[in-house]
Amino acid sequence: PPSRPRALGRASHAVPPQSAQPWRRYPCGCATDARGMPEVRVCVIGAGAGGLTTIKQLRDHKITNIDCFEKDSDVGGIFNYGKGKNGVYDNATLTISNYLMAFSDFPPKGHRFHWHHTEYKEYLQQYARAFGLEKHISLSTKVLTIEGEPGRWHVVVEGADGKAVDKGFYDYVAVCSGTHQAANQPKIPGLETFTGRVMHSSSYKNNADFVGMDCVCVGLGESGADIVREVSDVANSTVLALRSFPYLIPRLIRPFHDNPLGCPSDAFTSHLRHDLLIVPMRHYRKFTHFLNRLMCTLAALMYFLMPWLGRDSKPEEKDAFNQDMSAGFIDLRTPYSPMVAKLIYNFCNLSGQQERGQKFACKNVMFVPNIVQGKIATNVSGIKCVEEGCVVFNDGSRARCNCIIFCTGYRDEFPFLKGNIGNTGVALAVPEGNVRRLYKHVFHPDVGASMAWIGFVRPSTGGIPACAEMSARYFALLVAGDRTLPKNIAEVTAADFELDTRYFCLSADVKTLVGYKDWMDSMAELVGCEVKLWKYLLHPRLFVRLCVGSLVPSQYRLSGPGSLPVLSKATILSLPVAASRGQTLDEAWRSWLRHLRLKRMWANDE
Repeated sequence: PPSRPRALGRASHAVPPQSAQPWRRYPCGCATDARGMPEVRVCVIGAGAGGLTTIKQLRDHKITNIDCFEKDSDVGGIFNYGKGKNGVYDNATLTISNYLMAFSDFPPKGHRFHWHHTEYKEYLQQYARAFGLEKHISLSTKVLTIEGEPGRWHVVVEGADGKAVDKGFYDYVAVCSGTHQAANQPKIPGLETFTGRVMHSSSYKNNADFVGMDCVCVGLGESGADIVREVSDVANSTVLALRSFPYLIPRLIRPFHDNPLGCPSDAFTSHLRHDLLIVPMRHYRKFTHFLNRLMCTLAALMYFLMPWLGRDSKPEEKDAFNQDMSAGFIDLRTPYSPMVAKLIYNFCNLSGQQERGQKFACKNVMFVPNIVQGKIATNVSGIKCVEEGCVVFNDGSRARCNCIIFCTGYRDEFPFLKGNIGNTGVALAVPEGNVRRLYKHVFHPDVGASMAWIGFVRPSTGGIPACAEMSARYFALLVAGDRTLPKNIAEVTAADFELDTRYFCLSADVKTLVGYKDWMDSMAELVGCEVKLWKYLLHPRLFVRLCVGSLVPSQYRLSGPGSLPVLSKATILSLPVAASRGQTLDEAWRSWLRHLRLKRMWANDE
């Protein structure tokens, strides 16, 4: 099959005549930089993970005229806990472990584990303090409108007093408002006349209000997995309503693999494993990718013959949830049992993953024991309608119900973007409301580099903040004038859209979904920080852990703009290889079978 079009240098877009827009008559700012050149002015919307790293990457390139507007009273975005606000619930524990959730320029220390939401909020606060980001942030300030044209964005905000304030004009805007702004609630016949309780997971905090109720939980994301379990612990009855079977990954990877180190499941992601299973075949046509596959195979052999290159001898006493290693948990407070393991396997086999396409992986199996124990009933036919006192499913069955909880995710909405792009007639919005219509999920082909959507990349395995950081690094280089967007940006974006839509067809509603290594490597190439594995052959421990160890974001700081080689190497070397020696050899063998077309791994492998 044909490969995707390659990026070809500078992008261009039509700029309306100055007379067409009144704001063109005024400069964005009067300040100058150290060279005496006009200093660019940048607006950042949101001080969550995406907004904070955007400010940091801009400052790394000596861009300091930055205004960040955050509607909440503190940094942290969705992790700003509050009883009356959209955000995390009481017992939320992250599904991605700390080293993959952290930024590459501020890695954690110690062993791998999963942060509680309060711990991650503290990490973001430490990040803001460590790099002096607070001085750029206006808290309790909501962006009301942004309008204009590329390079001339007019911004109006609302302060804590409720009054509108005209902030003038900005050369660049980074939209970092996050993917959890507008609740997505399906329209179901009969729901409008249902007299029971109807709520979205965005307002859920704990199960105190559901004691003795008959609940139907609709949908199963990673938050939904927690919610249906907590509700079923106290409800009279709980039904999990789905349209398809989920693809489940226990956060401690058991029973899929042995895990003697108690590592999180994302520790098993590596260059080798992603090369085998995750990256579309049509992306592997370059000599570089062939060379990387060769390096990974060599690393697997070295690890097999010299295991100390990948693992230290010190035994682990605690797993990734700081639970007793000897207990053999498969997830947080979730012990192994043959029935639980069988149900996880059955769900995965019925999900269609790989056989019919790629699907978003739900990295939370804490609810599965409650299915085994009969606390949760499942229905995978979809909901037909709602009647008084019950939910009717497409298979004809009914469930008694006085409470419906929608765990159905969010829509990407940007109500502050107003009007058209200058006088082009093209709406200032994400085309079709689908971030796949943006170049790398970041840049509008008709706007160019002056507006970036940062934080709208959700890897199937891997952390959103790491992807946001990579987007911000590229954006900062563009603002600094050290990079340009490709001339054929529209063509490349259309090809990416077509392939990703087909590749992730089993999770069609998750528009932000990407393959972690695939997307990060493509961005690293644009930034100039791609990981060249062969360069580390003379450093065997680093080489082995780079090839078959975790795909931590720190690897993208080994070289290139903004490199932190000492910190990056120390971080990578501190983490043992999670996979066994035999597993890495098997993955290397199967990778060659796949890429030489000697064996097709699944029906739609392209």
